Amino acid sequence: MSMKKLLLLLTLGFFLNNISAQDIHFSQYNMSPMTLNPANIGAFEGTLRIGGIYRGQWASVIGNSGSFKTPSLYVDAPIIRGFRKKDWVGAGLMFFTDKVGKGKLTHTAAKLGASYHLALNKKATTFLTFGAQYGQASRKLDPTLLTFEQGYLGNPTGNYNAADQVDFLNITEANAQWTDIDGGITLRSQLNKTMSFSIGYAMYHIAQGKYGLVTSTGSGGTASPQTSSDKIGRRSVATGTFNIKLNDKFMVSPSFLYQTMSGADEIIVQGLCSYLFNEEKDINLLFGLGYRLGDAIHPMVGAQIKSLRLGLAYDVNISNLKTASDYRGGFELAAWYILKIYKPAVVKTKVLCPRF
Repeated sequence: MSMKKLLLLLTLGFFLNNISAQDIHFSQYNMSPMTLNPANIGAFEGTLRIGGIYRGQWASVIGNSGSFKTPSLYVDAPIIRGFRKKDWVGAGLMFFTDKVGKGKLTHTAAKLGASYHLALNKKATTFLTFGAQYGQASRKLDPTLLTFEQGYLGNPTGNYNAADQVDFLNITEANAQWTDIDGGITLRSQLNKTMSFSIGYAMYHIAQGKYGLVTSTGSGGTASPQTSSDKIGRRSVATGTFNIKLNDKFMVSPSFLYQTMSGADEIIVQGLCSYLFNEEKDINLLFGLGYRLGDAIHPMVGAQIKSLRLGLAYDVNISNLKTASDYRGGFELAAWYILKIYKPAVVKTKVLCPRF
């Protein structure tokens, strides 16, 4: 059996057994704040942030039609002052869709979120932030796009014969919808003029909605429908970033991500450097390297041009799949723009009348 057929078979097995450890993930995780931690909502200086990220993966192994395609869009803003003068409230909206496989297994979600940024000192250099997201998610599969071994039996040419296909799964419905709830907390601090850090923890799919696809049983004939009891696993995410300004030109930002879901773990460590290329036009060049343990290394490049940030990453696969993938994994494109609208200061004119 060829590697491509083996991978397709494994992918099909994942679909039918409702593997709950499958969830979206990005190498440039800091460029997707709302899928990283809801407490990141409104955690920036400005009026409005608009951003997005796109990840494509495994086209080199299973072909473009069956590869992972994961776009995500978001918008967030600090909207009002909190209960205290130095606190504030953030709000955001996020959407993503994750599509993979010949059967177009698709996971889609749209969520609204809010955060509260609590200042822990008088200088407002340290903040503890709580965030949450609420929305609807869905998962669906197109059974008509799936083909099975039975369709090839008795055919010496190896070509698929639809007449020989047996609908042994008898899938009458292949979609599910559920309510999704996420929550998170972060601690951010500006230690001095040259160092700052951020650490956080988040949990996704707190409500564990039912997301099973196969809602009928039996093989052939008419099957009685039944409600799926499969629940999506909770995903825990721990992150940390430390920013160090080396001089007027260079800044380094080492960071880590650890997440776990239904027994599947992911650990990423990376370092990103920022170089002030043009001070007058406020242009910084970004470059760095990341490593997903046991899976891939990913070089990263980008730019920060005033309020616009751009990022590009490519996963170089070094796992046991490297022979089939030829070391090719996935690529990512990411961007955000922070809109800054400030009311101009109103200075009342004063007329000074001299006294004689």
